[in-house]
Amino acid sequence: MKVILNNSELIIFKGATISDMVLAYSLRSHKMLQRGKLCVYDRFGNLTEPDGPVYEGQLFYLKRAE
Repeated sequence: MKVILNNSELIIFKGATISDMVLAYSLRSHKMLQRGKLCVYDRFGNLTEPDGPVYEGQLFYLKRAE
C-alpha cells in the first residue's frame, strides 16, 4: 500500500505499523524514533504511537520530540 511520510511516497505491506513505515523511510529516523528523539504526526497534527496502524493513502510527518 502507498503512504506519504515527509512528502515521500512509500510502498509498505498491509498491516504495517507506524514504526515499520518509519523503518522503510530511514534506518536513522527509525533509531531516533525508538530513542524518543523523533515523533510521528498525522496530517491533522495529532501525535501517533509507533505501534499504531497505517492505512492506504495516509499522510504523516516526522518532527523532533519536544
